[in-house]
Amino acid sequence: GVWGGAMVRVMGMSGADAPKKMEVVGRLNRFPMPGRIPVASFLVTFSVLLLDSTCFLPHPVSAHAGAPPPPDVAALKSGPEALVGLPSSQVRKNYHTRLEAWSERATTYRRNLSLAEVDLLPLTRLRASEFAAADPAAAAAAAPPRLAACALAEASVQEREAARVEARLQGSAGLHAVLILRDLWVYGSLNPFTLEAMMRQRRSKMKADNAGTEPTDEEVCLALVDSSTRSNPAWDKAAEEHQQVGYALETAQLYLVPVFGITFLGYMIQVLRSFRSCCGPSSSKCSKD
Repeated sequence: GVWGGAMVRVMGMSGADAPKKMEVVGRLNRFPMPGRIPVASFLVTFSVLLLDSTCFLPHPVSAHAGAPPPPDVAALKSGPEALVGLPSSQVRKNYHTRLEAWSERATTYRRNLSLAEVDLLPLTRLRASEFAAADPAAAAAAAPPRLAACALAEASVQEREAARVEARLQGSAGLHAVLILRDLWVYGSLNPFTLEAMMRQRRSKMKADNAGTEPTDEEVCLALVDSSTRSNPAWDKAAEEHQQVGYALETAQLYLVPVFGITFLGYMIQVLRSFRSCCGPSSSKCSKD
């Protein structure tokens, strides 16, 4: 076969080792040349790599709305256009910049909850009424915040989720999809970053840390505000390690294992199908070892 001929040319056929070499060649001939399944697997995965590394692969979700804008939003200038095709180090930097901007505003509200009650509570109630009109059943299970601290917590959760999605949209679409699957694995939900879900998680942690003492809603909400501007140290460290890598090369590195892994899986499927057709109960092609 083709593989056997190649091995003969490489290994040679002279000397006392010739029988062993022939045995190796015979074993290699049992494996077929890559056919349609592994070739198609490689072409599909490599095409996805090319689309993602050139920013033509669509992301799985679009941008989310963040925290309510300041009352003097009319005086603000429109922000820059959305950035795409950035390496993870720049994406993380932009993510920190947005979190820091919200941190300053949240700190002001944290020190003066009366101001948060004036600025945020009416907006959260308005959004809740609009949501109730669109989906009454879901709105019944998610009542609007009644405390200024919880209105601030809701805005903090929304802003962090918006910052997270915005950052993911600036990088690889494939990595974005993987991170969504990670969120599903870690949190058990495709939409884990709601005020209700985050309050349940934070309440459980605070209760465990305080020997079973049940925290109040205001304490839980203020704890959410305090944690909303902290990023994941592990992701920060990983981004710092890739500061000198460009987007295209970084994306290619992300796809290296999946491309060859899926191609190898496709080849193994071909080999198993080949052996099954050769060595099936009704086949006489197989030699009995």
